[in-house]
Amino acid sequence: MKKPFKFKKSLVKLALLPLILGAALPAQAATSTAELSACYAKGLSDRAQCGKISQPLSESKTEQKIDIHFMVIPAIKPLYPQEAIIAFAGGPGQSATEIAANFERILKYARENRDIILVDQRGTGKSNLLQCDMDDLEQQFALNDTLLGLDFYKEDALKCKEKLNTDLSDYTTVAAAKDFDAVRDALGYSKLHLYGGSYGTRIALEYMRQFPDSVASAVLDGLAPNNQSLMAIGGAIEDSLNALFAQCEADKKCANSYPNLKQQWQSLLNQVEQTPIEASVLHPRTSKPLAMTMTKMKLYSAIRMALYSHSFRALVPLAISEAAKGNLAPLVGMMAPSEDGLGLAMGMHQAIVCGEDWPRLTAADKAKYSENYMGKMMITGLDATCPIWNVSPVPSSYYEPVASDIPTLLLSGGLDPATPAKWAEVAMEKLSNATHLVAPTATHIVAGQSCANKLIAKFYDEKTVGDFDTNCLEEDTRKQFFMNINGPATADKE
Repeated sequence: MKKPFKFKKSLVKLALLPLILGAALPAQAATSTAELSACYAKGLSDRAQCGKISQPLSESKTEQKIDIHFMVIPAIKPLYPQEAIIAFAGGPGQSATEIAANFERILKYARENRDIILVDQRGTGKSNLLQCDMDDLEQQFALNDTLLGLDFYKEDALKCKEKLNTDLSDYTTVAAAKDFDAVRDALGYSKLHLYGGSYGTRIALEYMRQFPDSVASAVLDGLAPNNQSLMAIGGAIEDSLNALFAQCEADKKCANSYPNLKQQWQSLLNQVEQTPIEASVLHPRTSKPLAMTMTKMKLYSAIRMALYSHSFRALVPLAISEAAKGNLAPLVGMMAPSEDGLGLAMGMHQAIVCGEDWPRLTAADKAKYSENYMGKMMITGLDATCPIWNVSPVPSSYYEPVASDIPTLLLSGGLDPATPAKWAEVAMEKLSNATHLVAPTATHIVAGQSCANKLIAKFYDEKTVGDFDTNCLEEDTRKQFFMNINGPATADKE
């Protein structure tokens, strides 16, 4: 029996980072000691520079080294050669260099006068990638995960642990922060402007804690702070989905086409929980016929991931309605991005959740976060697998709110299914020089879907929100719902 890759990932996955210009090579500071060479990234038209530095695996394993790989995207006009922007990837488990084009798009205005540094965090990308074996989409679709017990997932964790043969305790957020400052030092920059999205906000906060003198300012987009349990994501998913149901109900055409959508969703969940839907579907890329067993986990995961993007959110009513009729085609299209594991290094991901989130869970926490389906499944999965990974818990001081007077801009999406605005308020407890802006109709990662990318560039220059005109964040970025398979229709709103 093959393992259900998509199901396995749903147990531990944190929300991901959503998703040119000609330039000269970057003007490096005179003290740079890094050896750089020209390189290119997928989707990035400009030539970048890449390099690596050697870092000790840990303070107690200084004789063991790990290569940390990085990329520098040059500024259009390098007005600040002693400063740069460093962007932290999400996941946890994404490679920053592999999504260089996404970062360049988000930070394109900031890049006009400052270089962008992208570092593959230890355990991701080229920095000693910690990846488990993955099933292909055909195996994922066919598997009936309801027939599997926890012993199966324990066995899967044991196999991956044997393959990696690595102590994941050396890959936590606390351990990784030092690598980023070593890259800064090797490149010769005196100050960095931080940008972190999703889990990237957590490593950014830890960097601010450990190396405050290296930071000029910080932008944290979609907060997942160190003192906020990732297990609370289940509630964020429910809130975002309920907001979608309310939007449909308030829209005449959507309400007429999909009456009682919320009740239909619950009925569909109950149906597949009792009896999974068996159907023949077409591969979303190749159109090859595939056998599909639609279980509750697969159904919930497909809808959950659709909530991250307005383009996919527009399909959700149609997908639920058609699935209730036995037509799984819209859902299959939503599941396509998960084919390659969404770019997550699952070994590094486990290092974070098992070393930072799971050890802190009390019985009361588990009861609270298990009140919704995804929270319950996450905790069940971590309780089964984290003892096997045996990651040493991070120090208790890690959970203390980061205290800092560094100029900090926090961004939240009002419809975020992963990192709701209230998580940013948790992070702000001891950030004495922070401003929190909320884009009411944005989902996950505000800078990727609003005018926030312009505000970020201005913030890096001025280090304060001051008299910023932030009204553009109020723009309604939602898309019209699909009324049928052919596309959306102009909907009347009351």
